[in-house]
Amino acid sequence: MANKIITKILRKTERIYNKLLLAPIEVFVFHSVSDTYDPSSCLKQDWSSTAAFRQKILELKQQYTFISLPEATSRLQSENLRRKHYAVLTSDDGFKTVLTVLPFLTEQNIPITLFLNPQYLDGTTIRPDYAPQPQYLTHADLAQITSPLVTIGMHGYQHLDCAAQTPSDFRQNVSACIDALGAHPRYIPYFAYPWGNHTPSTQQTLRDMCITPVLCDGRSNHRYSDGISRRCIDTTR
Repeated sequence: MANKIITKILRKTERIYNKLLLAPIEVFVFHSVSDTYDPSSCLKQDWSSTAAFRQKILELKQQYTFISLPEATSRLQSENLRRKHYAVLTSDDGFKTVLTVLPFLTEQNIPITLFLNPQYLDGTTIRPDYAPQPQYLTHADLAQITSPLVTIGMHGYQHLDCAAQTPSDFRQNVSACIDALGAHPRYIPYFAYPWGNHTPSTQQTLRDMCITPVLCDGRSNHRYSDGISRRCIDTTR
């Protein structure tokens, strides 16, 4: 009983400390951005219009200073006092439309991490209700991405539920990602779980492989604790 009371007090104290002295770092994720919605290319909830996306980014830029994912991790691991409000931008699945927003992000000096499924770089579709090539980035597209504002992370070799994989299969999946992406000059050892699904076993595997897990649990980040939390960027009007 005493331990539970102490735990509650410590958690409450931490929340108060975070609120007053440790501004959160927000990490946002988007998927496909284009002028008009094409139902054959992605699910409606994964799409944003170009105009709405740009407007949202400009709004966020008024609220936050955008930094890279590695810098955010470093700050979360080392800072005990943070007044400035930072944000990180990420993109999942490797939709080819990201190429159309990279010039805008470069113009705004906003770093971005692209989380890719290497199997689909050859034009294979992610799932039956998605269209194949040319909806996704290819190996040739990837080779042209050299901007220092862009980093490349892993989203599973295929877009599979990592929580449903055996520990051995998950490790092989991560190793296949590294084999495919590790030589890219902008590669970083970060793994974003498809749909955010993970288990203690997958988390341990990533720790063992010195890879930072990236979740999608809608939370803010105050300190680093077994992964980076993300939320979907809201471009609805």
